[in-house]
Parts: sequence; C-alpha cells; structure tokens
Amino acid sequence: MHRDVQMFISPITVKHIERYRLAGKFIAPGSRVLDAACGSGYGSVFLKDCDYVGIDLDGSVLQYASQNYTGTFEQLPIQKVASLGEFDAIISFETLEHLDDPKAGMLALISSLKRGGSLILSFPLNHPDDIYHKTIFTPQKVDQLFVECFGSRTFKRTDFFQSAILIEELKQELTETGEGTLTVHLQEIMD
Repeated sequence: MHRDVQMFISPITVKHIERYRLAGKFIAPGSRVLDAACGSGYGSVFLKDCDYVGIDLDGSVLQYASQNYTGTFEQLPIQKVASLGEFDAIISFETLEHLDDPKAGMLALISSLKRGGSLILSFPLNHPDDIYHKTIFTPQKVDQLFVECFGSRTFKRTDFFQSAILIEELKQELTETGEGTLTVHLQEIMD
C-alpha cells in the first residue's frame, strides 16, 4: 500500500483491510471487479491480479487513488454502475447504510453482476450513526434486503462477523444485539 495509508492507519482501516484480504480469497485472478465506494483506492492492492474498477462520490479521494494505485477510478453513484458493464465480482464495504434507498443501491449492484458472479458486502450492525447512516442494519434487515433484491437469482451465503470492540480474526459468529460488522460473501449458484 502507499506509504500514506501505512502512516495513518486506524483501527477502522485495519478492519477494512481484513475485509479486502477476505475478498481476495474469493475472487479469482483475472476477474473484473467493482469496488463500490472504494475511497482512496487501497483495496486495489489486495486485488492486484484483477481488472479493478473503483467508484466513489468523492472526487478528491479518486484523484488520490488514480495517482497512487493501479486500476480504473470513476466518480459515479452506485445507482449508475450499470454504465460500466458487468463484473465477475462486486465489493461494497459499509456503503448501503449511507444511501437514501439501500434497496435501489443493492439492485443496481446485482444488475451489474455477471451470472455466476459473487458479491462481497459488509454492513455495520446496530450502529446508530445519526449523521451519516440513513439505515441502521440488524441481521434481520440484512436478510430482508437480500430477499427483496435477489429475485430469481440464487446465491450461496457465507457470513463473517467482526466485533466492534476488538480487532480480531473474522469469525463465523453473530449476536443479534451486539455492535459489529457483518461481512457477507454471496456466490451465485448456477443450475
């Protein structure tokens, strides 16, 4: 990673890095990958053998990303992602809670996913952020979002949980009342 990221690494960044490392285990080299809400672009480091496309709304972070990382970076809202074509894998970490309509954002992502592709998404759970979060996700709200958005497509789902307090390995545990982050790997099942 670029030295600026290494110098100013925070516990939140460490958790995001762990999610990118997890995503890298599920994405084959050579895949076309969308990173929706890519921020400064450091996720591209963990997917360097892929055709990486990052989108974000913040032009200044995208300029930084273009100057310091490999990949294509576009200033584009999730709802317009179809203009970029289809992807083998789509990553979006802690994004949908910021949208006025998370369902519309999820539907946009799914519509850009190639058949047989995979989605890797993360959701902060029970996190009452009145300033930036427009939806407070619970495990049940995540489940409901998937049911409403998948339509006729079927996905195998694997959940990973990170506690809000400690930086630790991703676990296959989830409490309904605890704060933390749920990372979900969804692999489309083809008949």
